[in-house]
Amino acid sequence: MSAALLLAALLAARPAAAGEAPAECPSGTHRVLTDDPYDPFHCEKDGSPAKSALGKVDGPKGFEFRPRCPRGSRPVSTGDSLQPYRCVVSGAPSTDPELAPLPGSPRAPGPAQASTGSAGCPPGKVPVRTTDPLEPYHCVAQASRLRVVDPATFTRYTRARRISFEYPRSFRLQDSWGDDVPTIYLSLDDGRPGKPVTITVSYLQQEQTTYQDMDAAMSRDFDWQGAKDGGLVPVAGLQAHMTYVPGDTRSVYLPLSKESYYSFVYSAPSDSYETYLPAFQRLLKTLRLGARAR
Repeated sequence: MSAALLLAALLAARPAAAGEAPAECPSGTHRVLTDDPYDPFHCEKDGSPAKSALGKVDGPKGFEFRPRCPRGSRPVSTGDSLQPYRCVVSGAPSTDPELAPLPGSPRAPGPAQASTGSAGCPPGKVPVRTTDPLEPYHCVAQASRLRVVDPATFTRYTRARRISFEYPRSFRLQDSWGDDVPTIYLSLDDGRPGKPVTITVSYLQQEQTTYQDMDAAMSRDFDWQGAKDGGLVPVAGLQAHMTYVPGDTRSVYLPLSKESYYSFVYSAPSDSYETYLPAFQRLLKTLRLGARAR
């Protein structure tokens, strides 16, 4: 075949190939996308619904429970579809309805349980916090933990020419004044699982290897625990600063100089926080420092 005849044959074939894959659909039809990379679209008659192969992908409808945050933190919405929430430190449970258990789920809290964040306890029992982030609460008999603090049961601890105060005899005292950070630990262990009732008294000064000044310690409470500012309170004739997490923790910082201060921290489960708070308040009220601590 001559070159002229071969060229004429190729030119005659081009319209047929173009008709097989038109750049635009014929009149009266419209283009519909497909998921085939070798045939990315096809033509359908106008008036028929577009049935694209790249339709909406339907995943699972969701989870019965949304992911939990570790103890001491709460979920906060981010508005990001890839990471819809993040955990931030806080002493209060989340009140964001979008991050609560889904309505109608078996463990969705009822009106009486919503304030504690527990999964619900049978009559006569109350939720008590634990250190397990997957099981943050246990149910215990209310009478087994709550005890009235009798003023007649208080005794006095004394560190000569340093510090003295009154505390309940029902609390176990551990004297660690000889440690790098002199500390006295008071705890009430009733044998039940969960967070115990504790009071710590610590003396902090600049010479200590782990020293953190008072302003930094208070900032840590605000940033890490979501604590609130309790203002100034009188302690041992001086002005102390207080931070608190409602129903959980109360911290009092008593400055002695620019390089030293006392730290007093009270911590208790939510169900017994108010019951044992008077013990912490009496410790501060009866506190004596320096030469008066005899």
